[in-house]
Amino acid sequence: MKGKIIFKEEQSFVGTWMWYLVIGIAFFSVGGTIVGLYFTQDKEGIIGLIIAALVTGAVIALLFTSKLYISIDQNNLYYRYPPFVSTEKIISKDDVKEIYVRKYKPIREYGGWGYRLRLRSGRALNVSGNMGLQLVTKNNKRILLGTQKPEALKHAVRRLKENWGLDG
Repeated sequence: MKGKIIFKEEQSFVGTWMWYLVIGIAFFSVGGTIVGLYFTQDKEGIIGLIIAALVTGAVIALLFTSKLYISIDQNNLYYRYPPFVSTEKIISKDDVKEIYVRKYKPIREYGGWGYRLRLRSGRALNVSGNMGLQLVTKNNKRILLGTQKPEALKHAVRRLKENWGLDG
């Protein structure tokens, strides 16, 4: 059961530059499909346009439903990132070797934003920006949770580390 929440953040792709890029691509994809259906009798071309419109629609639905939730109480950190991590994950003192807020390079370290997995840098769950909460677990797994509130998160992590009896 969660205690008193000392930090809470919810992030979404809606309103980010990526959202506008996908909407722009969707406009041309769907528009191309409509024009293709109206002016062409080429069934292969029409099928290709329909597939492109369906894929674009699926990407829009994925971006619309993807949200990163992070919360911290006195003893634990909680996160989820539906639809990729639909059940809430709990990080406790027993799980963590290191925890700190840092600046990172999303494209260079993780290949971009979203739910990312890289052998060298570990897993990243981020929406935008270049600030995140870096976790290193006791079994040396690396997890980075992106944040738009780095100063508030630093304060919450400092309090959490004090409660855990960790240095710094």
